[in-house]
Amino acid sequence: SLQTAIDGQSTPFSDTKHGRGLPSFLTAHANVNPNTPIESSWAAIQVGVAKLTSIALACAGKFPGGIIFPLFFAAAPIANAICLFLSQHLDIQVNSLAVMALMASTQASVTRTPLATVLMLTLSASPDTELSKMLPCVILSSYLGVFSSRYL
Repeated sequence: SLQTAIDGQSTPFSDTKHGRGLPSFLTAHANVNPNTPIESSWAAIQVGVAKLTSIALACAGKFPGGIIFPLFFAAAPIANAICLFLSQHLDIQVNSLAVMALMASTQASVTRTPLATVLMLTLSASPDTELSKMLPCVILSSYLGVFSSRYL
């Protein structure tokens, strides 16, 4: 679920609409437990790099399918790692708004579709998300991602 990616798995997968009613034997033998939070910023970085690598391999191998939602899921652990690192060293709280901003800028810089990125994140946000706080940040970060990717 996108909500578990945004908050660093603080919301257990079993509490999301996709995980409700899911038998526990399906996740019992998984290498990563989707119901526990990511322990450290190093673990979040590893998850994000592994996801970005798998996306790059799938795209290079002409694997059919999109990269839009995998980019969201790859950017979220990296943003969580940055927030966790900053919270350990600078007394800054981990903020789901910062995670969504990095998700938006990463996806918009690759696909060059800032408005579609904003709409997808808005429509897939949890009902608890305050859109009045999220929208300006996500709009700015998606457009900044597009403009900064021109120089990379």
